[in-house]
Amino acid sequence: MTHATLGLVGVVTLLVGCAGRSSQAPAAPPYSGPLDFPSDRADDFFDRQRIVASYGSQSFGFDAVLQKRGDELTLLGLTPFGTRAFVVTQKGADVSFQTFVGTALPFPPRYMLIDVHRVFFQASAPGGEGPATEGERAISGTNEVIAERWHEGRLLQRTFSRRDARPPGKIVVDYDGGMGEGEGHPHHVVLTNGWYGYRLDITTLSHKPL
Repeated sequence: MTHATLGLVGVVTLLVGCAGRSSQAPAAPPYSGPLDFPSDRADDFFDRQRIVASYGSQSFGFDAVLQKRGDELTLLGLTPFGTRAFVVTQKGADVSFQTFVGTALPFPPRYMLIDVHRVFFQASAPGGEGPATEGERAISGTNEVIAERWHEGRLLQRTFSRRDARPPGKIVVDYDGGMGEGEGHPHHVVLTNGWYGYRLDITTLSHKPL
């Protein structure tokens, strides 16, 4: 296995593999969260991204392509040479994974897509209420509470906490410059997962509506 391939495996493991090793609890429950049908959640798009995943003193970066078309959501991770490393796909409620570097994931591939949904897809408010425009709002689900902070029609921050506090803490998503409805994805987003102790810096290099 090449050094570049080993680096990609490390990135994928850091991406959400640390969800099995909470810094706050010896035995954390499996990572759960929103994974609605792609067709219900957002307009079609094609993004080129740079993702830096950090856990403790470890940090790895890789380029990726995120695409949503109809009822299909695809995350393609690239090697440092620009070739395919892995692809995880959601079609409706089904999630599949394929690796091109000969290494299996140490965690369910749906974990990666959960973070995609948390960051880029609009949270559903009770009664079909649309996005806020100013101030704060809370969205209560079955297992989670989502809090959003808006200013002048732009989403600045979104947090997630578990009703049962298992695991404790919050997931915090900060949108650099805010995210406005219908504007495409912001250039830079940071997801800090306080449940499992990792951080994702996501830079959208280009965004193309489909």
